[in-house]
Amino acid sequence: MEKKSLFLLIFTLVFILSNYAEGQKEEVWPDPEKSITVVVPYSAGGGTDLIFRPLVEEMKKFTEANIIVSNISGAGSSKGTNEVLNLPADGYTLLASGTHTVSATLQGLTDGYKELEGIAGLNWDPFIVAVLKEKPWQNMQDLVSAAKKNPGTISLGNAGMGGATGVASVGMNLAFGGVFNVTPFNGGKDLRVNVLGGHCDVGIFSQSEILANQDKLKPLVILYNERSRLKDLNGVPTLKEAGFENLDVPGGSFRSISVKKGTPEHIKDKLIEIVRQAYNSQTYQNFMKENGLILAYYEGKELDEYFKKIEQAYITIMREAGLLR
Repeated sequence: MEKKSLFLLIFTLVFILSNYAEGQKEEVWPDPEKSITVVVPYSAGGGTDLIFRPLVEEMKKFTEANIIVSNISGAGSSKGTNEVLNLPADGYTLLASGTHTVSATLQGLTDGYKELEGIAGLNWDPFIVAVLKEKPWQNMQDLVSAAKKNPGTISLGNAGMGGATGVASVGMNLAFGGVFNVTPFNGGKDLRVNVLGGHCDVGIFSQSEILANQDKLKPLVILYNERSRLKDLNGVPTLKEAGFENLDVPGGSFRSISVKKGTPEHIKDKLIEIVRQAYNSQTYQNFMKENGLILAYYEGKELDEYFKKIEQAYITIMREAGLLR
């Protein structure tokens, strides 16, 4: 009887310890056999995509897990955002979030930032209004005058109504009495192709997109409140310098990384550490400098608070633009 009791005790202890060890094993994060996916809610080759890919390459250096980029475009960034929200809050799916997330959420396209938590804020990429070099408009004043003479004939393109360029284009159109034909496209790449192909007259682009097409595009005005830090774009006037100081529209795209709400704190802490090291790497710092990106680094709850400030600024603009839902 004693032997049976002893055997039963040993068996119970082994069972408990094995399950405890299994539980401990499951808590190890990240699992080197799993991939971490960064969902970019725009097509490959667009301004947002171009900013996240080099960061992901640096992130790979600071974790054993594989990290991949998945482009899920559509519905003004909400399709990719909703994909993240539909997956487990386990830290293996990250969202390339930012002003586009705020815009899409306020338009009712997604629960967006309401169901997300911040990992790290990255940078601002100023917007520039540009046209093909062969177009007759030499500056913003020329463009607005032409649009007012022939209302609805000049198309003003954006990367999608759910994003910041969409809000900027609608805001501009309202400010000038609705004289432009606001035309949304499926991401920055689609916008760029249509403007370069002559199918859309005017586009609102990121600096990186202008730089990559300097031989074809003519920048008219920068929507940010200061001139570009890039030598090749430093001559582009601000709205104030162009005579439109009262035009209040989003001046650029803020980019960040977020996860689904409910992701365990210890996992978020590890993600913050990975992103921090990647962000501070000389390679990514050089990349931001070369592309004229404005540093805006925030971590965790600090980023959540920053999103609230962006939300308040956007609510005013989007209410005036009739986009608030």
